[in-house]
Amino acid sequence: MFFLSIALTIIFVISIGIIASGRKVDAEGYSLAGRKANPFAVSGILLGALVGGASTVGTTEMAYVYGLSAWWFTLGGGIGSLLLALFIAEPLRNSKVTTLAQFLSKHYGLQMSRLAAIGSIIGTLMAIVAQFLAASALLSAIVPLPSWTLNVMIAILILVFIYSGGTKSYSAIGQVKLILLYLTLIVCGVVAYRLGSTPLALVRELPRFPYFSLFARGISKELNSCLSLIVGTLGTQIYAQAVLSASSERTAKRGALLSAILMPPIGLLGIWVGLTLRKEGVVIEPAQALPYFLCTYLPKAFSGIAWATLFITSLGTAAGLSLGVATTVSYDLYLSFKRKLASSSKMLLINRVSLLCVIVVSLIISLKAANSLILQWSYLSMGLRGASVFVPLMAAIFFGVLSPGMALLSGVVGITIACLWPILMLPGEGILLGVCASAAIAAFDIYSNKKTR
Repeated sequence: MFFLSIALTIIFVISIGIIASGRKVDAEGYSLAGRKANPFAVSGILLGALVGGASTVGTTEMAYVYGLSAWWFTLGGGIGSLLLALFIAEPLRNSKVTTLAQFLSKHYGLQMSRLAAIGSIIGTLMAIVAQFLAASALLSAIVPLPSWTLNVMIAILILVFIYSGGTKSYSAIGQVKLILLYLTLIVCGVVAYRLGSTPLALVRELPRFPYFSLFARGISKELNSCLSLIVGTLGTQIYAQAVLSASSERTAKRGALLSAILMPPIGLLGIWVGLTLRKEGVVIEPAQALPYFLCTYLPKAFSGIAWATLFITSLGTAAGLSLGVATTVSYDLYLSFKRKLASSSKMLLINRVSLLCVIVVSLIISLKAANSLILQWSYLSMGLRGASVFVPLMAAIFFGVLSPGMALLSGVVGITIACLWPILMLPGEGILLGVCASAAIAAFDIYSNKKTR
């Protein structure tokens, strides 16, 4: 019954994506859903990419180890979605662009666009790896196969998700999976409650520190995590794609606001599960916390649906992020080196080939990154995606006086510090320091420009 419910759930969700995609898909329809998405579709794209293995399997994993501080991923993503609605959606849509890098290119030139594209690709690849790790953790709990075999299966399923229709298909899948995900996590919360793990019981029976501190890993580290999510949400192509795919500016804002409301509770429900296992005295590998809870405490038929939902969540997020990278490669890198515009059919072909390459590279990296903490990859990924573009983007929207040369320097310094700090194992938090250094350069240039007027 368990495996039957898994198969039926996966077939059901993929079928919805295929039906939603329609028969004819051109380049704009593939990448931006024909710019006709409603608020639920916009939210489906946003949350489809934000709510994945990191915010479910990864959050429960970290909650099992650290407790409430695992909330920063979904809380930071909610804050980022709110800022996207309030400040970014309108100017981004008014610019009539396809990608975030194209928006930056309008303000700062081609070099800034290329820097944004490269930073986005590097960071997003790490996020896709995190989804591979989460999906692999789920599969390994029920399928006794070697890790490389499981990861190849995951790669094939991600391609099935995306090749079935691009953003339009992905949005429909995102909406369905969110309904199933919320249902799954709410049921987990009910089961935890019936086990006696009420919020008051958890507070009473578990140590206040680290399990009920938002700063269990240190103030600077947790603030770095929150900032990573904010700058990553505002500086990643797939999230920009969500608001650009909307039928109107008002629709884009409503979709982003809906995402801001829906995302934080998902993290709290995952934390509840992780702390329940701690209270019950369960000793397992942290990455297996959520799969173990599903298979042990839920009825077999529903646990199969729940397992499939989480698996689809990881696959769907990897698919959305991969689509964002493929769009960035085709529109921001390929076109930047072409003197003539390519045809719509050629751009669609390049997009799909790029997508295949992204999946293969992510597959190879995930095999090397086995047994890593999922959220650590996700935090680093989000920060790297935003470190090069966050400050220049904010400057373009709110000030409009940052010179192209200083904007490029600001972005280069931001992503260089963010990349080198963890590699060199220097004290402090690389993303936080990188964004602050980038902001200092931008502030100096803005002040200098105003002074010379």
